[in-house]
Amino acid sequence: MKQEFKVIHVELKEQYNGKNHYYFGSKAAIYDTLPERLVGISKESLWNINLHNKDYSNKKCIIRLGTLIRRRTKRGK
Repeated sequence: MKQEFKVIHVELKEQYNGKNHYYFGSKAAIYDTLPERLVGISKESLWNINLHNKDYSNKKCIIRLGTLIRRRTKRGK
């Protein structure tokens, strides 16, 4: 059996801390790691964008919604 979780992938067009690709569990979590000036869109504006329909793109980044698929384990039971 498998578990699926949503993942928000932010691809920066310029590196930040040596990386271009960042992965988050929520839109709000993006802004705990990346400054708004690097993302190019405010948290409030991003909340109004439905990533289920299509990716978001601007001059600074591409934001995609994906699925993380994990295998269920029996550890801890």
